[in-house]
Amino acid sequence: MISLKSLLKHNEKDSSNDSGFVLDNSSNSKLKLNNDLLKADLFCHLTYMSALATSELPRSLMFEYASRLGFTSSVYLRRVHFLAKKLNYDYSEACRMVGEKTKEAEPKAILLRMSGAMASGENEALFLKREAEVMGETYGDEYERQVNSLGKWTDAFTALIISASLVVVISVVSILIFPMQPAFIASLTFLMLISVLLGVWIMYRAAPKEIKTHSLTHTSKAQELARKFLFYVSIPLVVISVPVLFLMNVGFGWSIIVLGLIIAPPGILIWWDDKRIDRNDEDIAGFIRSLGGITKVIGTTVTEAISRLDFGSLSSLKQPVKRMNNALTFGIRPELCWEKLVCESGSEQVNRSVRIFWDGIAVGGDPGAVGNQASMFAMKIALLRGKRKAVSSSFFYLCAVMHTTMALLLVGIYQIMLSFSQAMQKMGGATQGQGLNAISSLPTFAFFSNSSGQLQMLYLMSTAMLLMLTAVNPAAVKVVEGGHNYKYFFYLAVMMIITGAAMVFVPGMVKGMFSSLTMPSS
Repeated sequence: MISLKSLLKHNEKDSSNDSGFVLDNSSNSKLKLNNDLLKADLFCHLTYMSALATSELPRSLMFEYASRLGFTSSVYLRRVHFLAKKLNYDYSEACRMVGEKTKEAEPKAILLRMSGAMASGENEALFLKREAEVMGETYGDEYERQVNSLGKWTDAFTALIISASLVVVISVVSILIFPMQPAFIASLTFLMLISVLLGVWIMYRAAPKEIKTHSLTHTSKAQELARKFLFYVSIPLVVISVPVLFLMNVGFGWSIIVLGLIIAPPGILIWWDDKRIDRNDEDIAGFIRSLGGITKVIGTTVTEAISRLDFGSLSSLKQPVKRMNNALTFGIRPELCWEKLVCESGSEQVNRSVRIFWDGIAVGGDPGAVGNQASMFAMKIALLRGKRKAVSSSFFYLCAVMHTTMALLLVGIYQIMLSFSQAMQKMGGATQGQGLNAISSLPTFAFFSNSSGQLQMLYLMSTAMLLMLTAVNPAAVKVVEGGHNYKYFFYLAVMMIITGAAMVFVPGMVKGMFSSLTMPSS
């Protein structure tokens, strides 16, 4: 006998290639349940269904359209639609059956409440609107808690980096007092690496999980250019430059600077595009709300209403909407024009907001109500991201300052020790070694002798620590800010240039400060 569970799984496989109603969200065709994104997707899903419900669309079509969305929550609606469509269950009974078998608390409660509302004959548009507002408040409350936790962990990460610098100083003092074994130095460096990586991982777990850039087939020009530049220019240049720089013997510091400059362009493009996406996400709510209101008041189509808009009030969306209006004027299909607007924006929030609005209008929904629902969703997400931005805006500059300080400290300590070692060697040459052997037998001065490997261990420890911070600090900034993954290359390039500059210029500064120590006796 075939179980209900096996039928549901079979349905999910069969429907995994369904395209969206208007915009094809092909990047999410394979649905995987991600609890980190579940509440955000439920919020969008309920808002989408409430927009469709304003047209009094039949339940079968409403669930069919909603189940085609590429969200993590789509799997539940696909199960409901399958039971109702293929097994002839009533939708209220199908919601109850799927809800009872669902383990996750939020979708379980929503499906059971939906079952009760459908069975009692409650107005579906009002029910879905109310549930969308409740889920928006629930998601917003969780998002704010995560932002507050993230702010505390950024402070903890700062303290962790400072602690790592203190460990380096204490290690140097310990080596001066008594020679350390290489295994101890390696273990200490490894523990510092693990502690810093653990701090980044904790911040990643504490940060709100959200998708900021869409993954449609076509995306913004900056994102496309960054991808091409990374794979066709930056990566090949890095592969070619590493052996060339090694053969030219240009020095480790200059090599890091050159590699940082090579990987910087893709990161800069995405960093600039991220700022543009932030502006678009803030303005999309006002645009949709105004468009829905005008469409309802004058009783015309959305295409006609766009031409009545005051484009000067659209801020960052002024030029994209103007281009869309020109395309509509030339008779291009409205679906293609809206899809072009979404693709060029590069924003997942614009993608979802426009999808809610346009699909709701396309099935005959009330323009004013649909515009308000889509605008409410977009504005809620924009306000929440503003709170996250308040925490993350200064973190990059803080990390850059801390990294500069650590680079100067690590390179400076080693160069000071190296200068003392060179001074002692010149003193030994000037006195033909008389008395130097007795001095070098003392623990502190044994550190500077040629036969001692302590200076080399200090170099290895400081270099390893510096390279680790160069790779980890950009990851910490990316985790806190969120956004496109290519932003990591921008922050990595900045940290690499800082590291390379410290390795290039600090030795000369130290030699200038301690030049009197290395001058031979007259």
